[in-house]
Amino acid sequence: MHLPGWAGSQATLDQSCEAPRVRLTGLDTAFLCLDRDVSPMHLGALAIFRPVHLDDPGRLAAVLADRAQCLPQLCQRVQPSEFPLAAAVWVDDPGFCAKDHIELHSLDCPGGPDCRDSAAELAVELMIRPMQRNRPLWEFHVISGLEGGRFAVLFKMHHAFCDGLSALEIGLRVVDEVKPRGGGARRSGTTDDRWPLSTQRSVQSRLWRVPGDLRDAVGSVAVQMSQATRIATSVLRRVRLPFPASPLVTMSSGRRTLTMARLDLPQVRRIRAHYGGTVNDVLLAVVTGGLREWLVTRGHPVEGLILRAFIPVSQRARSRNRTGGNRLSGYLCDLPVGEPDPGKRLLTIRRAMDQSKAAGADSGPGAIPVLADRLPPAVHRVAAPVAGQGASLLFDLMVTSIPVPSMPFTLDGAELEEVFPIAPLAAGQALVVGLSWYQDTAYIALHADREALPDAQRLAEAMQPAVVVLNDLVERAHRVASATSGECR
Repeated sequence: MHLPGWAGSQATLDQSCEAPRVRLTGLDTAFLCLDRDVSPMHLGALAIFRPVHLDDPGRLAAVLADRAQCLPQLCQRVQPSEFPLAAAVWVDDPGFCAKDHIELHSLDCPGGPDCRDSAAELAVELMIRPMQRNRPLWEFHVISGLEGGRFAVLFKMHHAFCDGLSALEIGLRVVDEVKPRGGGARRSGTTDDRWPLSTQRSVQSRLWRVPGDLRDAVGSVAVQMSQATRIATSVLRRVRLPFPASPLVTMSSGRRTLTMARLDLPQVRRIRAHYGGTVNDVLLAVVTGGLREWLVTRGHPVEGLILRAFIPVSQRARSRNRTGGNRLSGYLCDLPVGEPDPGKRLLTIRRAMDQSKAAGADSGPGAIPVLADRLPPAVHRVAAPVAGQGASLLFDLMVTSIPVPSMPFTLDGAELEEVFPIAPLAAGQALVVGLSWYQDTAYIALHADREALPDAQRLAEAMQPAVVVLNDLVERAHRVASATSGECR
């Protein structure tokens, strides 16, 4: 593919990629098997960079290509196993060229504030576009024409390729002179759960590789199924029907919308300092308040209403392999939409999250990714399409958070301004919420089914008032405390 401005690029397109061949984990395989045209398992982020004189967007694309070409994890593709019961493997793509994964787009707008909405709409159109399985499962899209000379980069990757945290680390590898935490190449570790193919084998096992794979696959099934049964029992105990006429349950239309909200992070942290918990707890309470207001405007009864959210939890800190692949578990958190008091909503969410953390993420009812990781590939190929349709029996929406390190990142000299994480929208679900915070701003990205939530913008607009109400409660409490202290004197 030819792109203007690529002439003279310093991209080392002939650079070889060297990364160990490893099998896909059960969770990687699950994400591949869950893929559907109307609900692809693509995740990513829309990153917006501050004004820069961008005469030639092709130069920026060339910079991204030059850096992406040097990352071994980006040149790997999925190779199906010859044996039906064994997992597919990640292999180097011999014809890999990073330029083939990077596209340029120019917005057809006058450069005003509406251009961000245009960029968001373009981003979701690109996110749902299928990726070819015979090549590395990632794309970068450079979007020029935003207001004030700004530009955006859409980082798009398949969830089988990475989870949210590893996607962030990959993104940080292509910005200016920033190295990821821990260093090293994707899947360069040799932890047992990644099943590296480069481990030492006897002469006999080298000669009889396929029978050896069969023996390994069959031998591990009993142990994995025992663990999976224990987790599945916990998960199934939480099955329930969605609330009547729920707008969050839908037949996937294949049409998407992305709406965004920005919050003052110091204000969020002030609320956290008063109520305790974490920034994520406060943002969950904000989302809950926004959902309440949005449902009220839609005419839905909210008294006593509880919406259940699936909260992905990174397990990456427990692994020596810091980049690439999926290291996930999760919590199920009840969002008290029916509670009219914003402060009580936040305290309820904080207690629920504290209890989930105390119980651990390895075996509770939210350990759905752990359950998927324990199942053999053959089970995923049969069961994943059916299981994917039943997500609404366990939760109403997913809320995921990816905090970005608070340091100034730049790309070709342009400073990173905003980051909106885009999580995959599962089959049958109408909304997924992505949370992020960077520097002095928290970002909320609402990735929704356009047919089910044509008024998703109203939901985005309800987020800021939800923060204001909580902040007003904090200020009122501080005034009361100050007045009481003055009287005591």
